[in-house]
Amino acid sequence: MLLNLFVRNFGLVYLLTIDFQAGLNVLTGETGTGKSIIIDALQVALGGRIASEQIRTGSEKALVQATFDIKNSYNIISMLEEQGIDLPDDGILILTREITHAGKNICRLNGHVVTLGFYKNISRNLVDLHVQHEQHSLLDQERHRHLLDRFGGAPVLEALREVNNIYFQWKETLLTFERLSSDVGEKLRQSALFRHQIDEIEGVALKPGEDEELSVERKLLANTEKICLLSAESYSLLYEGSHGQASVTDLLSRGLESVKNLTLLDERLEYLHKSLECVLYQVEDIARELAGFRDKVEHNPQRLEAVEERLELINNLKKKYQKNIPEILSYLDYARNELENLESGEELAEAAERELKMLEQSYWRVAEILSACRQRAAKILEEAISRELASLEMGRVEFQVAFTKVTGMNQGGAEHVDFLISPNPGEPLKPMARIVSGGELSRIMLAMKALLANVDEIPVLIFDEVDTGIGGRALHAVAEKLAGISEHSQVICVTHAAQIASHADVHYRVFKEIEGERTFTRVEPLDLTGKVEELARMIGGREVTDITRRHARQMLRAAIKKLR
Repeated sequence: MLLNLFVRNFGLVYLLTIDFQAGLNVLTGETGTGKSIIIDALQVALGGRIASEQIRTGSEKALVQATFDIKNSYNIISMLEEQGIDLPDDGILILTREITHAGKNICRLNGHVVTLGFYKNISRNLVDLHVQHEQHSLLDQERHRHLLDRFGGAPVLEALREVNNIYFQWKETLLTFERLSSDVGEKLRQSALFRHQIDEIEGVALKPGEDEELSVERKLLANTEKICLLSAESYSLLYEGSHGQASVTDLLSRGLESVKNLTLLDERLEYLHKSLECVLYQVEDIARELAGFRDKVEHNPQRLEAVEERLELINNLKKKYQKNIPEILSYLDYARNELENLESGEELAEAAERELKMLEQSYWRVAEILSACRQRAAKILEEAISRELASLEMGRVEFQVAFTKVTGMNQGGAEHVDFLISPNPGEPLKPMARIVSGGELSRIMLAMKALLANVDEIPVLIFDEVDTGIGGRALHAVAEKLAGISEHSQVICVTHAAQIASHADVHYRVFKEIEGERTFTRVEPLDLTGKVEELARMIGGREVTDITRRHARQMLRAAIKKLR
């Protein structure tokens, strides 16, 4: 629902705010007071065309802002969430447009700057604008099938749901089949490559950490002579002594004996004796380990050659695949899995092809049921629209739902739907978008909206020129239909007809005021007395008399009685 329209520095409007209500909102006023400016401002707020000439003289920029309550409009909420725009808990959405003389045009949704395209897409789902030269939602051929399906109710919607379920299964299976059946030559090449790589890696028989272990072993094998020399020298210095010099253990033993004698003189030095004794034992252990290590070292050129060959084989493999051993082993598992998938692909492709044929048969069977349901719904819709048009004194207008078969399987069924109109006897039926008369088109839209209001999700309808060129019974019928639609949707209507204005739930008067040398457009909601005065003016022109006031009161009472 549209809650508020805020306008600043737009046309004759310096500053204007209008709070709209549920039901039928009517704007009236004398010619030239600025009703068209309000409609223009609404169009701009909804993403319509805008020009710098619309900025109020003397101002740098203009701003229009429309505030909506969309807490129950789940499709719009979903669209906003996809763009990362979250709604506050109260479900309020504010559409803002700002224009400068430089041509800068900024669109915002709840303060978030968005593209004009997305901004328009949101507004199209919020408001159906029935204004001359503007696109109506019912002129969008893409919506006709949707509206017919909603009008057809459960039988159509259930068949449509089944058609779409089968279609999406078919689409997914088709993608699988195409993937499995893609370039056979490429698959053979890939199979040969994976098979070669598997054989190559398996032939090396890699083990995790093997290269590191071999590198350590190679270092030892390549330095056996040096290792023997150093370990023998270390053992000799530590335990045997060298060149007439005492060994480390001999020196430590003497030192230990001296410290022991010291402890006999001063017991406080006992800790030094124990520490030195530990050092001696450790040096003796080290010497024994060095002796054992020296004895185990073996000069083995054959083993060194074998280690170097193995390392070269492993390093070449690592260089080729640009991976370490764990990564190569992981790739081996991947290659085995891919090869298995490629080899089983032909069988899977055959299974997918069989599934496709079954789904195609199911699709066309259910699509035929859906088409029959649509045909029945179309006949009922045609008859109902004809009755609505007749009540608007347009009984000679012909309406038809046209079906066009589509090739292949499609989401939504086997046909396109188009609403056709022939405004005058003898003229061929044409798509609704090719009807050029604004007033005539608005009344046709009104008839359709009166019938489809319960199935159309767009919550707000704005009508202008709906009363152009009609009077008498047709005008009363228009008024009653607007009132009827407003029971399900919010309706905003600019009118010159007292018959329509008398049905308003909320009546606004548009007027001009001159302050100094500037003209200002104002809008005020009317109470009961104000409604009577405004209706009397609309009935009698500038001269308001007791007779026109009585007539106005009668019209209000009659409208209220009909609503009851």
